[in-house]
Amino acid sequence: MSSSFGKNVCPKLIYFDNNSTTLICSQAKKIYTEWLSCYNASSDSKIAKPAKVLLEKAQDVILAHCGVSSATHTAIFTSGATESNCLIIKSCVKAYKKKLIEKGSELCPHVIASELEHHSILECLHFLKESGEIDVSYVGSTTYGNILAEDVEKEIKPNTCLITIMFANNEIPIINNIEDIGIVAHKYRIPMHSDCVQIFGKYKIDIQKNNIDALSASAHKFYGPKGVGVLILDNNLIEGYGLSAEIHGSQQHGLRGGTENVAGIASMMVALKHTFKNRKTKNQKLFKLRETLLFKLSKIYKFANYTNYLDDSIKKDNIELVSLGPPEDKKGYILPNTILLAIAKNTGKPFCNIEFKKFLDSKNMIVSIGSACLTKSDKASPVLSAIGAPPVIKRGVIRISFGDSNTIEEINKFIKVFCLGIEKQCTDLK
Repeated sequence: MSSSFGKNVCPKLIYFDNNSTTLICSQAKKIYTEWLSCYNASSDSKIAKPAKVLLEKAQDVILAHCGVSSATHTAIFTSGATESNCLIIKSCVKAYKKKLIEKGSELCPHVIASELEHHSILECLHFLKESGEIDVSYVGSTTYGNILAEDVEKEIKPNTCLITIMFANNEIPIINNIEDIGIVAHKYRIPMHSDCVQIFGKYKIDIQKNNIDALSASAHKFYGPKGVGVLILDNNLIEGYGLSAEIHGSQQHGLRGGTENVAGIASMMVALKHTFKNRKTKNQKLFKLRETLLFKLSKIYKFANYTNYLDDSIKKDNIELVSLGPPEDKKGYILPNTILLAIAKNTGKPFCNIEFKKFLDSKNMIVSIGSACLTKSDKASPVLSAIGAPPVIKRGVIRISFGDSNTIEEINKFIKVFCLGIEKQCTDLK
């Protein structure tokens, strides 16, 4: 691992779970500790001025990173993307409900989301629906996991108050065409929110070009601290809807109360700058790591198309690997650091990705078997259910997500252990 990471990291660890979290870089860690002793930015004393200036600077840096400024947009600092996601959904629903009541309408606000959204969005929508506060439409995906603008448009109703579609998925390495989905949203004068957590640290997101009115991001996904995130809002949305806070207080324009996490915000700003230094080269390296691992595994195991597993008439070999997501020739739609790989065991005792992950863990090789927030759930990933994955695929899925410091040497070591892990579960085939 890179020396810029903390001393608590096992030196022999091969960490391929960066979509779950990245480790804070040395630059962000340094600035974090420097600002831990700052005064309350909300104080009216002169001693609060440095913290106030820092918060203004951080907002300017993050907005500029998205191609906008405080003249047109507002950055609300939160505890993370989960809070950002819930804040925009609940605030839009509450504001729109007020407008419906004023018009004498008995309709409730309607929200459109995809079936592949992060669980923070899905659970928030489920709660609001069960409470009778909203109506929800869930848009399905293609076989590859992407959401189509035309499918979103089919779900629009006269009372649709928000469309929320993630920019890039946290499990399947798919990048959605948010620009086109945003065009549809704006055609009907509906606000467009995008959970940009997995893409924010890999590509600059031009908010206006992509027709985004609200964007969620989290610092710990781009080598910043845990527990700090941002919700970027178009000022027209704030004023037009009359958005209000879920956590009340005077801070942050009255949209998110509570004393600001100045140290975390400073650290997030520095981490963003660090992450985007030579970003193009870093992304090229991530693609190279991804391609190398898939190529080397293809020399050992047969790779099958995912569509083969949707057709029972196609004969399968005993062991096949299936890479989920867009075809490799659709590079522009592939998240550069991510592989969702299924080990399909078609004969004998079913393959168990939980046991496989435990084996890799025992060898200090860290991967995921789904969204990090769902790893303790008995239910299969809703993402896999959304693309119609059969049981043999669900049972064998692992997610490999590289970070900027990973190397080809680590991949070579990983492959050896990967093969041992498969062999360990496949002795019944011999």
